[in-house]
Amino acid sequence: MNLGIILKGRTLGGLIAERTYTNLLLIVLMNIVVIVGVIIIYRNIRQEIKLAQIKSDFVSNVSHELRTPLALISMYSETLEMERVKTEEKKKEYYRVISQESNRLSRIVNSILSFSKIESGKRKYNFQPADLNELITQVYENYKYHLETKGFTFKISSNEQMPELELDREAITEAVINLVDNAAKYSKEDKFIELKTLYYNSKPAIEVVDKGIGISKEDQHKIFDKFFRVSTGLVHDTKGTGLGLTIVKHVIDSHNAKIELESNEGNGSTFRIIFNSTKNSA
Repeated sequence: MNLGIILKGRTLGGLIAERTYTNLLLIVLMNIVVIVGVIIIYRNIRQEIKLAQIKSDFVSNVSHELRTPLALISMYSETLEMERVKTEEKKKEYYRVISQESNRLSRIVNSILSFSKIESGKRKYNFQPADLNELITQVYENYKYHLETKGFTFKISSNEQMPELELDREAITEAVINLVDNAAKYSKEDKFIELKTLYYNSKPAIEVVDKGIGISKEDQHKIFDKFFRVSTGLVHDTKGTGLGLTIVKHVIDSHNAKIELESNEGNGSTFRIIFNSTKNSA
């Protein structure tokens, strides 16, 4: 018995060429899949390393932020307890420092707690009618002495025609305080901060204006990212948690509002919170 294979309409060379082409195509596709897989794995590993570094920096920055006020509070309270301060004027100065550092600690802890609630989706807002002028006046009165003792010119400018808006007064106050705190941190020689209410494109808005170091164009779209810290200059050298502007962005988004930034390096910054209401509807 004989068994044979007869090629119909093909030659043996043609069949070999076809099989070779198919095999080469499969090898190329497999190589592409392997390369894409390697790239994805590399990017994931790189992202994990970056996230680990960011978390490490965050822990380091928070530790530094907490350690400084705690050390000052401990030192001044111990000095007062041992009755080493003889004059009433000096005692008042020490009490003032303890109060300021206690408030600073509270702000740090509140920022971390707010961020934790945001991350877990548990941050709730209580919307009620509120006056923007009263809101910024309260922030101004609370921080005026603190900033002026640090050499700042702190101004307030109110538009008397501002409407009452439905908002969470505590949350918006927290956002404005974070912006004022940022302005104070990143001001160098020209220590100036101004709080404003105004109409911007016929919509009620709050502005926080400073004459600090400014923010470069390439970093402006990243500043609201969690844990983001500019890698160079005074912004990098100034310690912070990297959460302040992230919290601000979440608060503003939750109010169906938006936040804008106008800034140039060396020429200060203007943060503008624009609420979703028109002048005519007021």
